[in-house]
Amino acid sequence: MKPFAIGFVAFVFVGLGLLNWLLFGDRSSFQTGLSKLEGLPPAASDITVYQERNITGEFVTDFRIAESNLVVFAAEKQWDLQPIVGSALACQAVAFREKRPNDRKEIVDGLYYSKRMPNGGGVTVAYDRKGGRAYIERSSR
Repeated sequence: MKPFAIGFVAFVFVGLGLLNWLLFGDRSSFQTGLSKLEGLPPAASDITVYQERNITGEFVTDFRIAESNLVVFAAEKQWDLQPIVGSALACQAVAFREKRPNDRKEIVDGLYYSKRMPNGGGVTVAYDRKGGRAYIERSSR
């Protein structure tokens, strides 16, 4: 009976370890200088993206785009972009890669939309008119 119990306990620990890695492990990817990315507008260029392939589903991207092209894309996604009053903060893919997710870009002239859930999940979109760049952050938590 002892070998069975030891085997069962080992199986449970290995299983829990694997489950922990699948749900919470760092399986991130980072790319910069992309010319296109599925799910972004065709007019997007100079794309930087950070993705986390775990339970968070974290996706952070910034890219160059004309304001009019972003407005059309946002309307298709039902993101009600509004002019920024005062300032807004946008997530940056490079900050996530460098483990500085709270280091955000301040935008004073642009557009902004955010819809967050009680668990922190949702989407935030910002556009910086001065830099001609869009910033999108979304996650499931």
